[in-house]
Formats: sequence, structure tokens, C-alpha cells
Amino acid sequence: MALKFEKNSEAFLSVLTLVVGADQVGSLAERDFLFQKVKGISVFGNPSPADFSKLLGQVTDAVYSKLPQKDGVITDAGVDALLAEAKTALSPELRKALVQTATELGGADGTDAKETALIDKIRHALA
Repeated sequence: MALKFEKNSEAFLSVLTLVVGADQVGSLAERDFLFQKVKGISVFGNPSPADFSKLLGQVTDAVYSKLPQKDGVITDAGVDALLAEAKTALSPELRKALVQTATELGGADGTDAKETALIDKIRHALA
């Protein structure tokens, strides 16, 4: 199944969903980062916490239901497909903001090797 984005906010959040899932541990620090920093980015239109939570849930469900996985982890081919679609959906300014935000999110609870590799991949794919 292919993942298509109707809104640039979905594309932005989908990439961040990959970062949260990279180490297979969604931490409280990552959740706090999403709700305190990401929710306030202009592409989201300053939603209420409930609306942002709903959007995050919908995007996460779409990513994990439409992209290929192995043992609950999105495959490299799935990551590549998502990043290619996100690059098409986002303006150069939003791609730059996304790379910065993904880097910060990855460090919110300490960066491991999987997150570092994914962030490097995001940086190269969205450049």
C-alpha cells in the first residue's frame, strides 16, 4: 500500500512518527516534545491538545498500516517511500524545518544508533 498525504501537516508528522518509532520506545520525553514544540509549528495551525492527539493517532495508524514492516519496525523500503512522498508534499522551507525538528526529537530522550541513522537518512532524503 502506498502512503499519500492530503495535508503537509500529515507529511511532517509522518516523518516524526518514524523518529519516535526508530528505537521501538515511545518515551514521555518524545511525547512532551511533540505536544510542546511540534504542536506549535505553524503548519499545524495551533490545534488543541485533543485535536493534535487525534491527528497524531491518525498519522501513526496510517504509517503503520500502509507501510511494510518486519517485526513491528518499518522496513527500509517503507522509510524510503515515506520520505520520497514527504519530499514531494513539503516545501523546501518545511523540509528544512522538519530535518531540524526530527533531529531535536531524536535527542529528546537520548539518541541511539538507530535514531542517528534514521535522522541521517531523513537529512539526505529531504535535502
